[in-house]
Amino acid sequence: MPTVPAPPEGISIIEANTALGFASSNKEVKRKIDEGAIRVNGEKVSDYACLVKPGDKISFGQKKHGLVVEA
Repeated sequence: MPTVPAPPEGISIIEANTALGFASSNKEVKRKIDEGAIRVNGEKVSDYACLVKPGDKISFGQKKHGLVVEA
């Protein structure tokens, strides 16, 4: 499972998905959020300003999963 480092206060869901390589652009991440395809710890994300913190699991669609780790 790929990981992305984040400070304790967290990073944006958009930044995390592009850093994990799940999407090639911020626009693609926003489109997937609108489609309901992005989840954090099993909960659908609907806010572009969502912050993910170390320990959170990100799911992009059904097959891509990543973990946020402390920087």
